[in-house]
Amino acid sequence: MSLFVKSIVLLSMFTLAWGNVEVHMTIENGLEGKEDLNIHCKSKDNDLGQHLLHINQIFQWRFGTSVFGKTLFSCSFQWGNAALLHFDAYDQNRDIQLSADCHWYIHKDGPCRYERYYNEPPSKAVRKCYKWN
Repeated sequence: MSLFVKSIVLLSMFTLAWGNVEVHMTIENGLEGKEDLNIHCKSKDNDLGQHLLHINQIFQWRFGTSVFGKTLFSCSFQWGNAALLHFDAYDQNRDIQLSADCHWYIHKDGPCRYERYYNEPPSKAVRKCYKWN
């Protein structure tokens, strides 16, 4: 086998190993009014269906990221008479360097989570909140 072919095979192996991370996703109803939360999450390939979460209840799933960096899970959220809101619960371009345990707390003004990089201990996590899409 030529050096060129060996290099391509080795590069392919590294790409596959780096790109396929298993993510554990959790969505938690943290609504301040203790209202029920309707959620519907899906990616291009997987529709996880609609779920009703009572206060502090969670919905969880696991998935592997794409070698090509295109994994995206979008969710819609609605409670009471509020408008239907959307948020990208996992965007590989945004989230690939963060811990594979992703736990969102859904609040009326937007989703929040504790973020930390892979090589950091849980004590280094910082709370970060986002706006609805």
